[in-house]
Amino acid sequence: MKDNIIININNQDKIILAEGKTIEELLKKLNYDTSDIIAALINNEVVELSYILKEDTTIYFIKTTDRIGAKIYRSGLKFLYIEAIKELYGPVEVDLKHSLDKGIYTRINMDVNEKVVSDIKAKMQELVNKDLKIEKVSTNRKDAIKYFESIKETEKVENYKQMTSDIVTLYSLNDSYNYFYSLMPTRTKILSSFDLTLTKDQGIMLQYPSTFDNKIPPYTHIENVLNVFNSYGNWSKMLKCNYVSDVNNIVINGKIKEFIQLNEIKQNEDINELANKIKENIENIKMVLIAGPSSSGKTTTSKKLALYLKNKGINTFVISTDDYFKNKIETPKNEKGEYEFDILDALDINLFNEKITKLLNKEEVSLPTYNFLTGEKEYKTPKVSLNDNDILIIEGIHTLNEELTKSIDRKNKFKIYISPFTPLDLDRHNHISTVDLRFIRRLVRDYRTRGYDAENTLKNWKNVRRSEELYIFPYQKEADIVLNTALIYELGVLKTYAIPILQNINYKSIYYPEALRIITFLKYFLDIPENTLPSTAIIREFVGNSYFE
Repeated sequence: MKDNIIININNQDKIILAEGKTIEELLKKLNYDTSDIIAALINNEVVELSYILKEDTTIYFIKTTDRIGAKIYRSGLKFLYIEAIKELYGPVEVDLKHSLDKGIYTRINMDVNEKVVSDIKAKMQELVNKDLKIEKVSTNRKDAIKYFESIKETEKVENYKQMTSDIVTLYSLNDSYNYFYSLMPTRTKILSSFDLTLTKDQGIMLQYPSTFDNKIPPYTHIENVLNVFNSYGNWSKMLKCNYVSDVNNIVINGKIKEFIQLNEIKQNEDINELANKIKENIENIKMVLIAGPSSSGKTTTSKKLALYLKNKGINTFVISTDDYFKNKIETPKNEKGEYEFDILDALDINLFNEKITKLLNKEEVSLPTYNFLTGEKEYKTPKVSLNDNDILIIEGIHTLNEELTKSIDRKNKFKIYISPFTPLDLDRHNHISTVDLRFIRRLVRDYRTRGYDAENTLKNWKNVRRSEELYIFPYQKEADIVLNTALIYELGVLKTYAIPILQNINYKSIYYPEALRIITFLKYFLDIPENTLPSTAIIREFVGNSYFE
């Protein structure tokens, strides 16, 4: 066994290091700023800074601004937040509920005011300044169950009971133990960038830097979105299905078919209520505009809403803004020379307004269909016109932006924002990311309808997310109503498709670590067979055999 090893850093620098040192110790030997390094990549595996170096190797550092680094940062920040509350107020219940406006919406089982928020923030900063260790601890599964039973975190007990591994990993901070379904920072010092904001309903937003500019954006309260989360949270609580382990127990007990039907009834009731609102104001409403981020279920929602309106005597005509892309040769390009299909200027806005204005004036109109293979609009369908009391349903990512429909008075529009706001959590400290849920939906649909492999979808996802941040999320506040398209059971169905697709990524691919993270996450869900789904379920838009295809 040799005493020294050679570490190749980012294929640029070489460092001689004593065998048995950690990556953390390696960082201290470097003569440049390493304060934003939170993890590392060795043999295409993400490892923590406590990883012990035993042989010559190449290492790539992961920063807090990287996608994986940002997730590790947020996990560490959650632990810091929970520990600060514990030190201030003892063993009060802390729930990290869901993502909301670039932060995590949390609830504490006590009266919360601005002073409480200020005190928690100060305590978090104190723990950061102490530069405390966050240590990985391997323990027996039975001992982990006993620990979480002792602190009455029963949903974590259920999670461990459903696991098959005898050895599990926890993390310790001071005298507290927890786990966050991801790797963790090794010290608190790196967690210096955060903010806390008191919400109108006495919740607290735990805010973290954006991966796009590394800044903490100010919290914008969007009442409709928060109300949807709370409404679905109360509904799932009524069904006694708050956590993944609850859904797994439904599968184990052979009651998943009934549970799927309950989900479908809830979603159909929401769409029916939406149709009733439109009917009540039918004298003013000329068009219904549906927007939402990628893989929210816009296509199914628009077609299902059209059926519900037809049942109430209101005929509709559905238009997708995708058919109004400019011809490819006219499409704007970014600074890299790549076509920008997600910006508003990629659409032929003047043509779009001309067509919808004529339709609303009851004129006969020839509408385009965009050919994605040739990159040009085609006019191959018969001319159409609207009758009295008919309305348009228009779906697309820019439909909440007034600039798109500038020729139509705002009072004649009904705007709907949709997204899958799942009320399901892994446990009280680990929510299910809406972004991850949408990515998994898109992964399955891309593979089925476009023949894309997982690497292709992962490669495109960063640009998709950037476009959402710029062109969709800022317009949520324009919505007249927010519709939740999540199904509590859906990840049990999606995993049966997604895992095999992700497993095809070569272990040498730069996307392999992210694929592995999602596979690991999906393994917490028991399989739910696709044949239990009704043909009208939104999830059919992604797995196939939808009534609306």
